[in-house]
Amino acid sequence: MPQLDIHGYHIHVYFDESNIDYAIALTESVHKEYGYELGRINKKPVGPHPVWSRQVSFKQENYDEVLTYLTLHQNGLSILIHPLTDDEYLDHTQSAVWLGTPLKLDISIFTKK
Repeated sequence: MPQLDIHGYHIHVYFDESNIDYAIALTESVHKEYGYELGRINKKPVGPHPVWSRQVSFKQENYDEVLTYLTLHQNGLSILIHPLTDDEYLDHTQSAVWLGTPLKLDISIFTKK
């Protein structure tokens, strides 16, 4: 199996009307402390994500701190953490880590390498 370089990580925080305020506050605090890119607030399914979501990008060297922070502040949200490599299918499947209840992603949009 070829070695894939990790260019960073994405966090996808999933929410609905009942917990949107908390999800926004969480993504903004992670972005302020560790992130380099903060995504839009998606109030509809976008890409492989089946429900409302927001993305935060962070650097590989902050992985342990971000995972700890999210674990302590998850508050019942489903959160996907995955690496950014040249294989989006693998990033969103075998390489993904879930906090909370995993959701069924639409991975058909990715090409299996």
